[in-house]
Amino acid sequence: MKERIYLPQWRNTTAERRYRDLDATLWQRQLTEAPPEAIDVPTNFGPTRVYRWPGDGPPVIFLHGMGDTSIRWIPYAEQLGHNDVLAIDIMGDVGASKPTVGFTNSDDYANWLHQTITELGLTNPTIVGESLGGYIALSYAMSYPVSSTVVFDPVGVVKLRFVRFMAMGAGGLLGSFAPGPIRRFLARRFRHPLLLDKQGLRLYFQGQRNHPPKLPPFPVFTDEELASIDTPLHTLAGDHSPAFDTGQLVERINKIPGAKAVLLSDAGHALTMTHFDTCLATVRSALAHEPRNQSHNTR
Repeated sequence: MKERIYLPQWRNTTAERRYRDLDATLWQRQLTEAPPEAIDVPTNFGPTRVYRWPGDGPPVIFLHGMGDTSIRWIPYAEQLGHNDVLAIDIMGDVGASKPTVGFTNSDDYANWLHQTITELGLTNPTIVGESLGGYIALSYAMSYPVSSTVVFDPVGVVKLRFVRFMAMGAGGLLGSFAPGPIRRFLARRFRHPLLLDKQGLRLYFQGQRNHPPKLPPFPVFTDEELASIDTPLHTLAGDHSPAFDTGQLVERINKIPGAKAVLLSDAGHALTMTHFDTCLATVRSALAHEPRNQSHNTR
């Protein structure tokens, strides 16, 4: 049986250019400090885009959710100025990483991330991931050395509620066309503040329409796989997340020795936006236990 290759592409160069132009505009709107250094890191899967805010403290890597980009992490990077902060556009998604070789299974994400981290010269970073980025962070921590892992509403711990999750995405697409009152209703219904941001919604819509996701299956991790994470694991989940049974997610994570999971009240899947202070405090807590001389490259 022929192995399936997952290699998403933009529908055309015009659609990609329009997306990049809007993304650049939103970057300028979000930034309140000097912009990060943009680095294209070579990997076997293609060049990976990394945005780096240099600092003397331990390195911390941020991985966004599906259909998003590293723009999501600007507020976090600007609050962690003493750390070496790196936000990575996930290979195969709408960001600026450019896949030339497709993934064949979900294990390729950890392999790709390891190549990126190695090329950057980092040692034992803390990895922070949201949703799909959470899956990659967990998968990486099972196979490669990290100082700690922080995940927000991660894929892979319990079964994805596919219909509810797609309904949330459909609500976002509808919201990009809807008048203000409907968008505000949808924002409350799905606990997703992006629905109040017309430019952000437009970017999301352009990405979903012109860069259809082609992702390998993401099987739920086994008990043995989760137990293999032997460094600190911090997890936050939203009690109103449409993506998962987050009560079960938290319960399963808390069975792992050294792991801690918390269920946030009145939070949905977009808790990194709605509960910014709590999420930032969790990242800071993970970094507080790292040595100041954590090895990292200054490229």
